Amino acid sequence: MKIYFLILFPLAIIFLSYYLKKISFGLSYTGEGHQRFVEKDQIPIIGGIFIVLSFVFFLDSFSQILKIHIFLIFFLGILSDFKYLNSPKIRFLMQIIIISSFVYFNNLEIFDTRVIFLDEILTNKYFNFIFVLFCVLILVNGSNFIDGLNTLLIGYYLIILINLLNSNLVPNLDLLNNDYLYWTILISILFIFNFIKKLFMGDSGAYALGLIFSFILIKLHEYNDQISPFFILLLVWYPSYELLFSIIRKFKFGLSPIKADNKHFHQLLFNFFSKKLNLKKIYINTFTGMVINTFNFIIIYLAFLEMNNTQYQILLILFSVILYTFLYLKLFSFRYKF
Repeated sequence: MKIYFLILFPLAIIFLSYYLKKISFGLSYTGEGHQRFVEKDQIPIIGGIFIVLSFVFFLDSFSQILKIHIFLIFFLGILSDFKYLNSPKIRFLMQIIIISSFVYFNNLEIFDTRVIFLDEILTNKYFNFIFVLFCVLILVNGSNFIDGLNTLLIGYYLIILINLLNSNLVPNLDLLNNDYLYWTILISILFIFNFIKKLFMGDSGAYALGLIFSFILIKLHEYNDQISPFFILLLVWYPSYELLFSIIRKFKFGLSPIKADNKHFHQLLFNFFSKKLNLKKIYINTFTGMVINTFNFIIIYLAFLEMNNTQYQILLILFSVILYTFLYLKLFSFRYKF
């Protein structure tokens, strides 16, 4: 049965993409003015629909409670994508409610951070709950922040999926290798359709991916306590640092941290390539996403070589963060020279 689903999956994407474009529903640039500078064609925002379908169908060893929460966060993203919920404050409040329930009912806890004073505080169940809630909120919203170029978001998580499969850690998540392999293939199909501009992830796709991977990575460390917690942190360094850096940047310039803008790293890099390369914007869009994820692939691949080595993981994180910050300042300066 799952083989048939695997075959029908791309056909369903093609049909839904064609149908929505025909009736002019659920389309986006990906939408707001802060993203329209990289895209002029209207593309269906259906990535989240197929992420949730594939997750529910292929990772059926996960609990129904988890799948309900994945659907709830996906539905919140759909309301945002289709402009039924435009208030960032209300969306954030609803995120807190959904993710609080997600953390509580899935018994998600983090005790080992290899930071002694933090580990001591985490023995308090209330602080532990708030800490896990904070971490999941960062990943969910950070995933949304990096979803501004073709292949960037879906490509980032595909890198993690492939490396987890290659590392033989999947059985430790109570998953069958075949189911996980099929799910990775489905995500790869979504990557291809995003690459050829037949679908966008949208808020629904970003929220769903952020919540799914927060669960997978927290459980991965819970079942493999010899793995350094900084290895888990490194796997999500890019969306997490993008969010935290953006919040600090917006506070510095007196802007609302939840208000969208076009000064994220990937947008500045897109601007740089637009001025330096004689290519159409749509090609530069995808090219920029691939450049960023080539770096992320190298960093994540190196991380998997020494999963238990905390010092090694910290060095990789510091290198990534320092390089990001240095390049961001250079790209920001370059943008305003013109």
